[in-house]
Amino acid sequence: MGYFRILIAAGLVSAATSFAAQYEAESATITEDATIATSTDASGGKYVQMRTGNISFAGVTVDKAGQYTVVIHYMNNYDDSKINLVGVGETSSQVTFEETEKGKFADVETVLALTAGENTISITKSWGWIDVDYIEVKPYEAKKFDLCNAPVTAKATPSAIKLYNFLVNNFGKKTISGVMTGNMDAYTIGDATQHEDVQAVFKAGGKYPALVGVDLMNATGANKDDSWFQEYTEKAVDIAKSIWKKGGIPAVTWHWRPGDEVEFYVKGAHETYTEFDFTEGFVKGTTNWDTLSTVYKALAADIDRVSEIFLELQKEGVAAIFRPLHESGGNWFWWSTHTGKQFAALYQLVYERMVFKNGVNNLIWDFNPQNASKLSWTPGETYYDVLSVDIYNDANDHQSNSAAFVDFANKGGTNKIISLSENGPIPDVDNMYNDGATWSWWMPWYESPSWNGGFVSQTAASVWQKNLADDRIITLDKMPGWDNYTEAAASTKVCPTSTENGKFDADTSKKEDAKNMMMAVTYTALNDSGANIELQKVPNLTGAQTVSVKITNNGSGGADGGIWVGLAFVRDGMKDSLWTWEMSTTKSCWINDGASSTCEFDITKYEDAAGTEQPMDLDKLFSVTLMVAAVGFEGTVIFDELVADNGKVISAFDKKTELFTVANQSKGHVAKIELVDENGNSDAIRPVAAAATGKISVVGKSLSLTTVKAGLVSVDVFGMNGKRVATLYKGNLTAGSYAFSLADMPKGRYIVRVKGSGLTATKPILVK
Repeated sequence: MGYFRILIAAGLVSAATSFAAQYEAESATITEDATIATSTDASGGKYVQMRTGNISFAGVTVDKAGQYTVVIHYMNNYDDSKINLVGVGETSSQVTFEETEKGKFADVETVLALTAGENTISITKSWGWIDVDYIEVKPYEAKKFDLCNAPVTAKATPSAIKLYNFLVNNFGKKTISGVMTGNMDAYTIGDATQHEDVQAVFKAGGKYPALVGVDLMNATGANKDDSWFQEYTEKAVDIAKSIWKKGGIPAVTWHWRPGDEVEFYVKGAHETYTEFDFTEGFVKGTTNWDTLSTVYKALAADIDRVSEIFLELQKEGVAAIFRPLHESGGNWFWWSTHTGKQFAALYQLVYERMVFKNGVNNLIWDFNPQNASKLSWTPGETYYDVLSVDIYNDANDHQSNSAAFVDFANKGGTNKIISLSENGPIPDVDNMYNDGATWSWWMPWYESPSWNGGFVSQTAASVWQKNLADDRIITLDKMPGWDNYTEAAASTKVCPTSTENGKFDADTSKKEDAKNMMMAVTYTALNDSGANIELQKVPNLTGAQTVSVKITNNGSGGADGGIWVGLAFVRDGMKDSLWTWEMSTTKSCWINDGASSTCEFDITKYEDAAGTEQPMDLDKLFSVTLMVAAVGFEGTVIFDELVADNGKVISAFDKKTELFTVANQSKGHVAKIELVDENGNSDAIRPVAAAATGKISVVGKSLSLTTVKAGLVSVDVFGMNGKRVATLYKGNLTAGSYAFSLADMPKGRYIVRVKGSGLTATKPILVK
C-alpha cells in the first residue's frame, strides 16, 4: 500500500466520525514518461509530472462501499485546461484540470464509487500534462441546490412558468426520460409518439419518453425555402405541439445554418463546412453589434425566422426548452470558433432579440457548454435557466456520469437546474441516485437508421425496461397533464431576471463595399525554434486586458497536426535604455491544420527573466511579435484583425503599411508576407469578380449541370444528414452543359453540391 495520511475530524451534526485519507503521487505507480519531481510547495517535497503517462494509486482503503469524493491536488502550468480520466476499476470519467497559478497547486474534485476494502484509483491520460501532488479520499456529501423560484424571462407565459416549476419540483427527486428525433420522412403529422425515434424507445422499454427533442436545423440556411426543408421544420413544430398536448415536454435544439450557408460545421470538423464568421458583425475591436453589417443582418433575419416558430407555439399555449448555440466552446460549430466573450455576445443577441424585440416568452433557456471548463463562456446567469452537458459513453456503459455532474455543481453554482442534454446509452437510475448525479433529464440522440443513428439501441431493452418502470424516472404516462398541473412552491431563492443589455451600434464608417484584407504569411520548414514576425508600430494600449487575432491555418506537415501561436510585446527603451521582452502569460493558442479560430491573449502581465510576474508596460510599447511554432510545418497562415478589448486596433491588415515583417532570426523560415482578400487573391487593389453560378436540374435518372467557367469541378451527393453518399464527378470541365447518371442512387432525397474553380452551387434533389 502506498504512503498515506489519515486526518480525523469530529463534532459533525450527525455525531458520526468523518475521515480524509491522502495518498502521495510519488508513492503511486507511474507509467510512460511520468516522472517524480521535487518542490517545496508539494507535500513531502515531491510530486509527479504526469506528462503523457498515467498514475495509479493502489491500496485506497475504505470501510464501506459507496460514493466518495476524490480530491486531486494538482498543478497545471502547461497552458489551457487539460482533460484527463479519473476512475476506479473499469469505470472512469472526464475531469477538467484548469490552469493554475504559476508554481501553485490547486484542488479539483470528482466522485467515485468505491468498494469496501482496497481499491485502485487511476488518473489516465487523455490530454495528460498535469502535475499531481496527492489525492485525498473522503465521504461524499451531495451539493445542496437552492434553485431560482422563477425563470429568467420576466414576462414568461403561464405555460413556461408551469414547465419551469415542474422542472424545479422534480430536480433531485426524479429524472425525466427523453429522446431526440432525427429523420422526419416517415412521420405523419398529428401524434409525436408515432415518430420512429419515439417508437424506438417504446419498443425497447414499453413506455413513451416524457421529453421529445426536435431540431430547427432546416429552418434557416440556403435551402430553408425548399419544400423538403420546410416540411421537416413543419413536422418538428408539430411534434412540439403534439407532445405538449399529451402532457410532455418539447426540447428544441438549433443546428444553426446561418444566412445562405448550407452547413453548421467548421472546416476540419466535417467534410462539408461553413466559413461563416459571426464576428464580422461586430464593430471592429468590440463585441458591440454593427447593425449595418451584412453579417449582423443575416443573424438578425435568422433569429427573427426562428422567433416566428416559437411565437406560433406560444399562441397555442405551448412552452419548450430551448438549447441554442449548443456545445459551446467545442471547435466544431461556427458559433464556437472565437472567444468566450464573443460567443457570449452572440448568445445574448439571440436571447434579447427573441425576448425583448420579438416577444418570445414561452421558453426555458438552456446554456450548454462543452464541459465545465467552458463555463467561463457563460452569457450571464440572467440569460439561462438550465445548465446542461452532452456526454456519449460507449454502448451499454450506463454510468451516472457523476464526475461531470459534480464538476458542474462545483463550478456552475447550485441555483441552476443541471441536465444531460445529449447522450448515447442512458445512465442507469440506480447509478444516478446512488451517485447523487440526479440529472433533470436525459435525452439519447436519435435512432433513425437512415440518418446513421442507432443511439437508442446503445441501451439494451432490459435496461430500458428496468429504468422506464422505475418510479424515479418520469415517462409520458407519469406526467400530470399541463391542464391539470398545479404549481407548487419548491424553491424560495429569488434570482434576478433578464433585462435588455445588448450593445447595438451602427458603425457608419464601415461601408458595405469596403474590402476586408488579411495578412497571409507563408512558412517553410519550421524547426523547434518556430518563426517570429513583428510590427514596429503599436498604439498606447493602456486600459486593455486582452488582445485577440483571427487566424486560419492553411498549412500542414507539423508533427502534431496544427500550430501554436504566441504573442509578445517589446517595451520601448529609447528614453531609459530599458528594452524588455514582455510575452503574454497566455503563452500560446492551438489551431489545427485546416481550421480557423480567434486567439485571445492576456496582456495584463508577463514573466520576467526570474519567472516573476510583472505588469505589462502598455503605454510604452515599441513592437508586437506573433510567434508560430510547429516542427515540420509548411504553408500559409492567415491573420486578421489584431485588436485589443478596449477597441484599440493594432493592425486590421487592410493595407500594406499594416503588414508585419520577418524577425531577423526567422528569415529562413518565412517565404513571404502579403495582403490577400477573402478569396485568397494577393492583389490588394484589384476587385474580385463575383463567382460564377452553376445551374443544376434533375430529369428522370439524370442530373444536368451547366457551367459558365472552365476549371476543376467536383459533383458530390450528400444525404439529408450531411453524410457524403456519392461522388458523381471530379476533374476538369470546360464551360458547357453536362449530364450525370443517377441510375445507381437509391430512391430518396439528397443534396447535390457542385464546387470548383469559380463555381459553387447546391440543390436538394429527389431521386424517384
